[in-house]
Amino acid sequence: MFKLYEMPLDEIRLNPNGLPVAFRWRERWYIVKSCIVKTLLGQGTPRPRNKYDYLPRYRCETEQGMVCDLVKDGKVWVLERV
Repeated sequence: MFKLYEMPLDEIRLNPNGLPVAFRWRERWYIVKSCIVKTLLGQGTPRPRNKYDYLPRYRCETEQGMVCDLVKDGKVWVLERV
């Protein structure tokens, strides 16, 4: 079960490889302890559900226990779902 937010992050910090290591959302910092990059659209995938389905999704687990999907939409990072 997930909750869809689609809200821009206040701030994000990336490692040299471009993966998130920390982000601030709703005035609170979250430290990322693991992150994988996934894409939803591939062969045999049904039509997109939202505008972010075309973008790589960063599935992150934070030290605070949150599992969320982050998406980079142009220059803006978005918390898509928790």
